[in-house]
Amino acid sequence: MQVILVIIALAVAAFAGHLAGGGANVAPALVAGAALVSILLAFLSPKSGLAVLVFAMLLSPEINLAGLSGTSRNIVIRYDDIILIVLFLSWFAKTAILKDKPLVFRSPVQNPILLYTLVCVLSTAFAVLGGNVRWEVAIFYVLKYVEYFLLYFMTFNIIESKEDARRYLKYGAIVAAIVTVYAVWYYFNAGPGARATTPFEVPLGKPEESEPASLGGYYLLVFGLIFGVISEMPVRSFAWAFTSMMLMMPAFVFTLSRSSYIGLAFSAAAAVLLSKKRKLFLIGVLVAGVAALVFTPSLSERARERVEITYTGIYATNTFQTPFGEIRLEESAAMRVRAWQRSIFYWLPKNILIGNGVTGTGLVDAQLPLVIGETGVIGFLLWLWMIAVCFKVSWRLYRSSADPAVRALAVGYVIGLIGLLFQSTGVNTFIIVRIMEPFWFLTAVIMKLSQLEEKVATTA
Repeated sequence: MQVILVIIALAVAAFAGHLAGGGANVAPALVAGAALVSILLAFLSPKSGLAVLVFAMLLSPEINLAGLSGTSRNIVIRYDDIILIVLFLSWFAKTAILKDKPLVFRSPVQNPILLYTLVCVLSTAFAVLGGNVRWEVAIFYVLKYVEYFLLYFMTFNIIESKEDARRYLKYGAIVAAIVTVYAVWYYFNAGPGARATTPFEVPLGKPEESEPASLGGYYLLVFGLIFGVISEMPVRSFAWAFTSMMLMMPAFVFTLSRSSYIGLAFSAAAAVLLSKKRKLFLIGVLVAGVAALVFTPSLSERARERVEITYTGIYATNTFQTPFGEIRLEESAAMRVRAWQRSIFYWLPKNILIGNGVTGTGLVDAQLPLVIGETGVIGFLLWLWMIAVCFKVSWRLYRSSADPAVRALAVGYVIGLIGLLFQSTGVNTFIIVRIMEPFWFLTAVIMKLSQLEEKVATTA
């Protein structure tokens, strides 16, 4: 029964994705299919519902409601949005009725999550009351933030053992393979100027609408886990991981996402510094990877041009004064610099404690300026606390676990998170759905494994 339900869910998603890829209106199929799947899975098999979500995180079609927003930030509804919300509410109701599990459970990161969410809601409510934010737009983004945390809490509760975690990670590996094949295919078939992107994100023939940084951030998580496997796992798993990374690397390069390149550079450095084993091999892999990129024109030519236009050439027309002298940047990079300046010198002084509300600062393509502008000093400190707890728990799990697979996952999560943080200097990484859903899913897995390890340690 579980297999049948999962197949039905994936078939509906694939059909809606096919329509989206052709530019069709997928709203009826999206809503009807998601509602059908959610009703079937909610009470019959929550674990199968979570399996569907693992596939839907990257393989969901989406409806862009930009025309309804009237702002610079688009409103997007996806297949997995509907599944996740209905699944969570149904799972919550089932738990309350059957009382087979506690409705309230503790996890290491729950307090900063709840407090940060509260600040987001309060700051947005005050901004709406003050007439500075449109409620019908802000509510979509607040719900999106909440949705990530619902995914975390539901995943933490549904996973009960290491075997569950391994099974979902295997599903994730299948998704990564599908995403890679699609990204390479899209790059070569979407038309001039195309950049690799995630499935069903944009129709063919409109490459300018894609969001390659989403794919870049997703790969930073995947590569982090692969680095962990290379460092900690036996030779057989290590060989598979290394081969997978080599096959995925062209798709990552084809994103032409400069912030993602920066994130990978720091992820790779973190892998060498943090891993206990195979440091020399990792260094050799990095050197060989750079050499392969340099001597493969089909990979390196556009990537090199993309990086160089940032600070040289006819597009680098914006000048900024720094302690090290004057620098010139092209418009996209200059917008990131201005985002930091506006956040600190304009938005923060207006509402220093809890900020200007979600969407109150407009489009900001960098995470920390976005957090500061939207939620102020209090929200910023809570956000840092949330990330610090994620680091602390995963690193403690890596240091204490005797299971190589758990250690690989824990250190890989740390490496991936470091990459995301550096990517977020130029991308609003921690609000992008195709990055954050896998991230919070992995966070829940890490927190659950940490809890399981602690139980084993106390009973030993």
